[in-house]
Amino acid sequence: MTSIPSERLGNPPNLDMTLAHHLDITISIIIGIFAFLNAPRAIARFANCSERFRGHVLRYVSLHRKPPINTNSDFVHFRSEPEKFKINTNTDDSSEGCSTTLKALPTLPLRDTSSNPPFSGQQPVHMPMLSSLVATGFLSCPVYEGYTVAHVLLMAGYAAMVFYCGFYKSNPFSDPPRVGWITVSQIPFVYILASKNNVVGMLVGVGYEKLNYLHRNIGRLVVVGANVHALGYVYKWSVAGKLSVELAQPFVRWGLVALVCIDLLGMGSTQLVRSKCYNLFIITHVLGSFVLLVAACYHRPACIPFIAAASVFYGLDHLLRMVKTRITTATLRPIPELGLTRVEIPSLNSGWRAGQHVRFRVLSTGMGFLGLTEVHPFTIANVERTEEGMVLMCKKVGRWTTEMYELSGTEKHGERGCKVGRSVRVMVEGPYGGVGNTVISSYSGALFIVGGSGIAFALSAVQELVRSENDSNVGVIDIAWSVRDAVKHP
Repeated sequence: MTSIPSERLGNPPNLDMTLAHHLDITISIIIGIFAFLNAPRAIARFANCSERFRGHVLRYVSLHRKPPINTNSDFVHFRSEPEKFKINTNTDDSSEGCSTTLKALPTLPLRDTSSNPPFSGQQPVHMPMLSSLVATGFLSCPVYEGYTVAHVLLMAGYAAMVFYCGFYKSNPFSDPPRVGWITVSQIPFVYILASKNNVVGMLVGVGYEKLNYLHRNIGRLVVVGANVHALGYVYKWSVAGKLSVELAQPFVRWGLVALVCIDLLGMGSTQLVRSKCYNLFIITHVLGSFVLLVAACYHRPACIPFIAAASVFYGLDHLLRMVKTRITTATLRPIPELGLTRVEIPSLNSGWRAGQHVRFRVLSTGMGFLGLTEVHPFTIANVERTEEGMVLMCKKVGRWTTEMYELSGTEKHGERGCKVGRSVRVMVEGPYGGVGNTVISSYSGALFIVGGSGIAFALSAVQELVRSENDSNVGVIDIAWSVRDAVKHP
């Protein structure tokens, strides 16, 4: 009786599976080290009661409304000193339409250190990360297109570990299974780092967008590994004269399906495709990532543990995204001077932190069929718990944002002829990203350096700091705003 090779049964050699497991364990340990370095700051943040439930789920909360303003008089008074702060609302003289003449602006609230001294128990405690205790300034030096020295070292180290495990005592042309098993072992990390509700990001205290470079880097390694694995078998079977016979095997055909999915994912992720045809990028990722999981299981049953791990994180991410999604009504207002659309969502006024963003979709036929299918991220431009709700500043830079800007131009008008904007149904998912476990109000001063539409982050952060008053350690706030044309941004 002839014995069937274990390779054909889908059972990997002991050394191959041992290296794959050791590689995953090593990567998990490295993630644990970064999580340990972030732990003090995470503990300091969540020890503050006001920070525990912020930045997770968007919601609406009832606000304590102030007494209504008497608009029948010529002046609107602020606070208890009407002579100091007043705005002229009489529009019969120099004002036109619905504008108002500003006579005096109310001053920002000042910190009263006499009644509430610093560190009274309400102020956040500043806790540095453990990594800041060593001289690591050179790691933040830029290298190329947003990559720093730390990014390059991390990607190079990751690639070195993968290549070492893939080629240790192995020739891909005589021993193709080794590269295949190492490649499969990296699929869970590709899916984890691709998720919006990123487990790794939660542990290390950063948003998914700041780890996306690792997702792309590991994805490229998977593409290379899968093709080397396939070419090794093609070469081996061709030399033995069994290529046509082996290609007729069902498990080999499922392997070819998985290979096609991986190559489509790789080609669809290139900068050219993402910038010129974003919808193609989305379609290839959605379909390819799902079919890949099924094909890999049929290709080799021993792949199921790795595929199961990827499926769990993939499914958990989509479940949390459903929980974080809200369908509501928003008002779109064009701002021609800045070339952007202001989006106001009164039904969502709480649940985010300064610097976080949401994924935004306009559910209107005015955006066209392709516009209905697109989702874009925008930074929240204001602080939570305000009458206007969530505010987004969407700069007109591409086809989708241009269509939204034009849609907002078809305004409706109020009783006095005031433009009130265009009301549309929208889908809002988030919040995501932001400054992680960093508590800005725990610092003694804040300097914001932003460019263009990045001012949205600075606006929300400054509003949050000003509102916190005595609950903040910040004594000085500076903003450096860089724009291409100063004339368009008075």
